[in-house]
Amino acid sequence: MSLDKKIIVHTENVSRELLGIASRTNVNLNEIDFNILAFSSFYKFTDTQWQQVSEKELTIFDNDEFFLKNDLQIKQEYKIEFFHNTNPSKSSQAIKLSANKSLTKIIAQIDFSILEFHEKLALELLQNIYKKMLKLKFLIGIRIFDFKKELISCCIKHKNEKLNKIVKIVVAKGVEPLQSQDEELILLYKEKTQNYSLDEKRSGIIAVNEDEIVFRHMKAKRGKEGRDLNLHILKVLELKEKKINFSYSDSFKAVENEDYTDYLATKKGYIIKNAEKFDISNVIDFNSVDFKSVGIIKAGLDKNVKINIKLVSDTQDAVNSGVSIECEELNISGNVGTNTNLSAAKLKIEGSTHSKAKIYAKDAFIKTHRGFVEAENLSIELLEGGMVKAKEVRIKKSLGGQIEADRIYIENLESNNSCLFYNNVIIDYINGENNKFGVKIKILGDNYEENLINTQKQIADINEKIQELTKKINSNKNGVLNIEKKVEELKNQGHTIPVKYEKIIKNFKLYEKELDNLQAREKELIKSKDDLHSKILKLQDNIFKTYLINRNGKWADMCEIKFNLIEPKREIFYSPLSNENIKFIGIKKTIIDNQEFLEIYKKTDYDEKDTQWLLPSKG
Repeated sequence: MSLDKKIIVHTENVSRELLGIASRTNVNLNEIDFNILAFSSFYKFTDTQWQQVSEKELTIFDNDEFFLKNDLQIKQEYKIEFFHNTNPSKSSQAIKLSANKSLTKIIAQIDFSILEFHEKLALELLQNIYKKMLKLKFLIGIRIFDFKKELISCCIKHKNEKLNKIVKIVVAKGVEPLQSQDEELILLYKEKTQNYSLDEKRSGIIAVNEDEIVFRHMKAKRGKEGRDLNLHILKVLELKEKKINFSYSDSFKAVENEDYTDYLATKKGYIIKNAEKFDISNVIDFNSVDFKSVGIIKAGLDKNVKINIKLVSDTQDAVNSGVSIECEELNISGNVGTNTNLSAAKLKIEGSTHSKAKIYAKDAFIKTHRGFVEAENLSIELLEGGMVKAKEVRIKKSLGGQIEADRIYIENLESNNSCLFYNNVIIDYINGENNKFGVKIKILGDNYEENLINTQKQIADINEKIQELTKKINSNKNGVLNIEKKVEELKNQGHTIPVKYEKIIKNFKLYEKELDNLQAREKELIKSKDDLHSKILKLQDNIFKTYLINRNGKWADMCEIKFNLIEPKREIFYSPLSNENIKFIGIKKTIIDNQEFLEIYKKTDYDEKDTQWLLPSKG
């Protein structure tokens, strides 16, 4: 038997027929092609006879309930024309079929970039998709839904705008099984600790917001079987027989959904669980905390969590080395150890802090401070070699402290302190020597001084390039003009223009263009410099409102104050003598004969209005 002529057969299994023809004709299987001339579809149930359905009636299988009947059987018969073909069509090459893992979806990937449009392209693609499905032993025309419409739509788009891409179209869809849902309690509040380190998880304290979904109770729900496109029933697992017992306080409210119930927090706080009961608390009490037991506590600065730690001891720290705490309110009765990191909106330490302790707060009180603290409003009884950064700080006694703040108040200033301030300093008594005061422009965000220096350098560099380029253009200008005249004459006479002339003129125009670009950039930088200069001068005006008040008026040796200006860059320095009686020191600007002079402004008294911020707030 040969395959010189086309062979037409009726079959239920195209793949088996292909193998048979290849065997009988000794033709390579890859060289046997076929066309689907027609196909018929039949279905039956266990107690019925086979019933034929037309191609138009195949939509009855689109109904999931019908398609999922366990005893439904479907078969198809095909009228196939086999022939010898060593050159696969472009349509065949353009199509790749893929299926999902459960075989409930078949997708055709069509590479339109290798296809030319013609009026029967959609039919040709449909034929080749169905041929590939038959080779893979899938039924055709079953549960295709809008596949044909989408295929035609893509072909029309290809005709109008040439689709140079791979388009994916769903050819057929079975029914994906719906898995059973076992009863489950999902602790959503614990998910926020997924990115926590082991040290952060150790404390077990997890804070929540009001209206946050804290946990979810999944209801038991039986699943539904599915069916793949090979007509296999896809089973689902049976429900696990277990009952989850839990309870909750009035700190939660239940919100019912079809498949689950969400439990939302009715207030801020941290989650506690006693036996099977959930609750939200706001206060945690410790005798002391160490790294081994709590590690790092991250309760949040706005979750209404208050932590009290009480261990009054001269030999043991209330907060031990390495501990890190973050909460809204933190009260410590005792000492804070080395390498600790404390953050709170409101903080109180009735003890001392180690020199390597770091503290951050909005409002804070520290009895004895030796470490680093940053706060908005800060009160310290004894600052002993510690560092302070604040908006407003009040200190009873300072010895060797480093302070940076808008406003500083110190009752007793001992020796070796450094105070950098942006508004004012008020001191009751200066008892010690070598105290330094500095005033600078308070810059938030951009470093205007550094930006100004960089901009000025860029202007100088560009200006140097402009001068060099201008010199080069001026020295070549007359020569280029003569060449341009010569080129014009040669054009009028119909002669060829020498390449070197064209190159000279082209290079000269490039020089001119580069000069224009440099001048435009220089103009932008000068504007930027002027803007920076204006901002600096505006900020610098605040320096003339800053002042130091020494209420007692008495000074110790080696005390000094420096006012640092950026524009012009200058330092105004003053060192009061120990026998001077000066209570107020500032800086003033005077203009004489259009010249600006800056000088120290000092007085033997001060206005009470300059100390009003020290009075208790009436709010």
